[in-house]
Formats: sequence, structure tokens, C-alpha cells
Amino acid sequence: MFTRCLALLLCLVFGSGCRVYGPAVGQGADMRPTRGLELPKEVTLEVIAKRDPDTLVARDGSNCLVAPDVYASTRVGSLFRCRWVR
Repeated sequence: MFTRCLALLLCLVFGSGCRVYGPAVGQGADMRPTRGLELPKEVTLEVIAKRDPDTLVARDGSNCLVAPDVYASTRVGSLFRCRWVR
């Protein structure tokens, strides 16, 4: 009885440790898990094209999704501050 309780307790302890820290399979020594998605910073780039219905395109090929009214009011050749994504 005692060995069954001890075995169950060890399984719970090790199982909860894996649950909290996640599996270490396939991670190198220099890799650290992140807690959340890091969004790109806002930068100002020149708009060289527009793709219907809501995408602005920068010179380096980055895209920015905007609201329909912002899309309509933004001119090609203007500078626009956005979270550009490549």
C-alpha cells in the first residue's frame, strides 16, 4: 500500500513539473521558451502600393492591414506608421 501511494505521489509531482515548465524535448541549450507572442514594433514606411480591400504595401515588401476608412484615405507615396509585417 505504501509503495503504491509513494509511486502515485512521485507521478503527480513529476507530472505537475512537466505541466508547469513544458516538455524539454527538442529544445537546445540556447533556446528559451517564450510566454507570449511578440508583435513587431510600429515603424513609419512609405506606402508604394495598395491591395484591395485593406492592405498597404511598403517598399521593402512589408504589408499593413488597416480599416477600410484608413485604406481609402491613405495615398500611395505617403508615409504611414504601422506594425508592418514581412
